[in-house]
Amino acid sequence: MTAPLLFSIVDGVGEIVLNRPDAGNAFDEPMLDAWVAALQQCHDDDAVRAVLLRANGRHFCAGGDLHDMKRELEGPPSIHKTKLWSGVHRIPKLMMQIDKPVVAAMQGAATGAGLDMALQCDFRVAADNARVAASYVKIGLVPGDGGAWLLPRIVGLPRALEMLLTGDFVEAEEGRRIGLFNRVVPLAELENEARALARRLADGAATAMRLTKRAAIACRNRMAGQTQIWSAIWRCRFIPE
Repeated sequence: MTAPLLFSIVDGVGEIVLNRPDAGNAFDEPMLDAWVAALQQCHDDDAVRAVLLRANGRHFCAGGDLHDMKRELEGPPSIHKTKLWSGVHRIPKLMMQIDKPVVAAMQGAATGAGLDMALQCDFRVAADNARVAASYVKIGLVPGDGGAWLLPRIVGLPRALEMLLTGDFVEAEEGRRIGLFNRVVPLAELENEARALARRLADGAATAMRLTKRAAIACRNRMAGQTQIWSAIWRCRFIPE
């Protein structure tokens, strides 16, 4: 059976690879469990000085696996809330604790929680075929993985609301223009470009970088936990149309 997620440490970079290409790298419970374990190791292991998140296949991440989501929406709201907190919410909680630089390499589509996962990273390097959408509204859901909190802080509130309330796609060059992507490169160069950035960061002054990142995001993160709690509560109370 193919592992849903691959993890390795090379030259100080902890490389996390989403590996469900046939499903658009939509995450299910086994992938989330492996993802959490990889992030925890990146957090704990001083040999990891930077993190690279990338994906195999045509697309970065389609968000949550719809079969899993359908099962989660069955049953009482309290069960759904618990599943969110003990499931996908483990990722943003850990990401907020990692003070090492995190780079995302993005190709193809990133939608819903797949976009949220990229927003949690410090740098987003996009292929020229990348396109992203905060697509929760398309299926009648409230953003549940930090996107409603992160997106306004990255692109500004008016553009974030446009993305969140329409669910429309933003293409690569437009994403770069509004600050969603740090850089856009040809698809054939994406992996090398993102890995080179991660290795450059890993070769830097580790302690200074970690303290600088903590200082830069300290105020930004003050309300993050409360936002995740409210997202879970709203998701539980709201029945999709």
